[in-house]
Amino acid sequence: MSIQQILVVMLYTLKPYLWLLGLAILLLLVSFVLGRKKRGPQSAMIWPVSGVLGLAAALAAPMLTGSQLAYVVTTTDWLALMAVGVGATLYAYLLLRPLWRRR
Repeated sequence: MSIQQILVVMLYTLKPYLWLLGLAILLLLVSFVLGRKKRGPQSAMIWPVSGVLGLAAALAAPMLTGSQLAYVVTTTDWLALMAVGVGATLYAYLLLRPLWRRR
């Protein structure tokens, strides 16, 4: 399978979820606009809260896709689940960082 064929399959798979991707980007933009005026040091609780949200997203991902956590058995499955958790953690951090400042 060529790279072009792989990209076509990935884009067709992504197409129904483009509106969610747009919504996530819009939320980030709103967060940065609302937090632009806030000054002060960052709260030390941003990383732990983001980590908890990432862990919750990783644990909820199999259920949201119609699967079960018991079916996650191969290395590829575990790596994909960890990627979901890390991605959700980073997204939560980027979303909370401009808004959550100590005054």
